[in-house]
Amino acid sequence: MGSVSLVNVIGSTLMNETEHSLPLACGYEISVPATKTFMNQALAFLYLALRMGGHNTGVLGRLPELLEATLAAVDAPIRALEARLVQRNDLYSLGYGLTYPIALEGALKLKEVTYAHCEGMLSTEFKHGPLSAVDEGYPVIFTTGSEDVGLAISGINEVAVRGGHTIAIAPADARLQANAHTTITLPDADPLFTPLLATLPLQLLSYYLGVARGYDPDFPRNLSKTLTVD
Repeated sequence: MGSVSLVNVIGSTLMNETEHSLPLACGYEISVPATKTFMNQALAFLYLALRMGGHNTGVLGRLPELLEATLAAVDAPIRALEARLVQRNDLYSLGYGLTYPIALEGALKLKEVTYAHCEGMLSTEFKHGPLSAVDEGYPVIFTTGSEDVGLAISGINEVAVRGGHTIAIAPADARLQANAHTTITLPDADPLFTPLLATLPLQLLSYYLGVARGYDPDFPRNLSKTLTVD
């Protein structure tokens, strides 16, 4: 098959240097942290996986509606969380399984846009060292799918018992409501969509925190959209 690239700029060097190209069709990406292109890259890989596995790609037709519903559902709780976290300069973003890469994306956006240190990692590894950093009010974000709620609750309780502030981003689940300090509830959807939907509250939290701290979220300091060094 040769080399394949995912590109947002038709005619770019990357597109010309690869044998096959998949256009992301995001339009002009103003933001240096590149929120639209991350979402479309994840969606493109999901589409490829469905096609290669012989599954129906028609289910993706629901995604625009679900993304709109997610933005509407999470905006108010994210704004409330912003007020709690705006002075925090250290936090963790944890995920497991399909949500692990999303936790990493959330950590990256929080670093880029708020300048706070946020480390993303596998939730099951958190207790093997980083848990020692937790003290009163220490924020730890758990992003989880419905299939991993039990595992997330185990981590949530480990943080909560040490005084940390636990934040769960997940589809509705009474167990999370009962155990986490803050829950950001995603619309009910196919589990394959949960990682994509969970991306939005993390990106939105980064945006609101950056603005609240007085920073321009589209142009973080020290960052560039062009490749200047190898």
